[in-house]
Amino acid sequence: MKTITTSISAVAAALVLGAGLAQNEPVRPVVPKEQPKDVLEVIASRPDLSLFADAIKAAGVEATLRRNGPWTVLAPTNDAFRALPEGTMTEWSKPENRGKLADVIQYHIIRGPLPTPGISTAEVTTLQGSRIVLKQTEGVVWVGRGEVVAGDLGATNGVVHVINMVLEPDNE
Repeated sequence: MKTITTSISAVAAALVLGAGLAQNEPVRPVVPKEQPKDVLEVIASRPDLSLFADAIKAAGVEATLRRNGPWTVLAPTNDAFRALPEGTMTEWSKPENRGKLADVIQYHIIRGPLPTPGISTAEVTTLQGSRIVLKQTEGVVWVGRGEVVAGDLGATNGVVHVINMVLEPDNE
């Protein structure tokens, strides 16, 4: 009986000692380094830009944005897409309107990096071919009638600015 009691005591002591050592030695989880992201990956990583990510795919513009760039992408939020007139996205999603959707998406892409601190007032040409005015007033960056709500999201091949409206070439 004494041997069993001694064995149990030894096991209990080992457990207490082990627990004490574990408390003194912090566990350091292995955190993988975040891999650099291109503009598409930056957009895809943000839940508030999921509709824009889907529209990029549907428009067939992914390959363009995977190229070197650098690009400035003006990424409308999901709320901006929801604010479009009813049926707009359904209409743009039809196969026969893929070109219109591609024009709209390419209107949100500018060749070259445009970080917000460097924007004063400028008219720039979009990938779609039309021009758009960017300006900064009192610390707010405007793209056409849309406002940059989160700027300068860095990517390996450019920069992403989150905007609060979907821009259309014929309406800006």
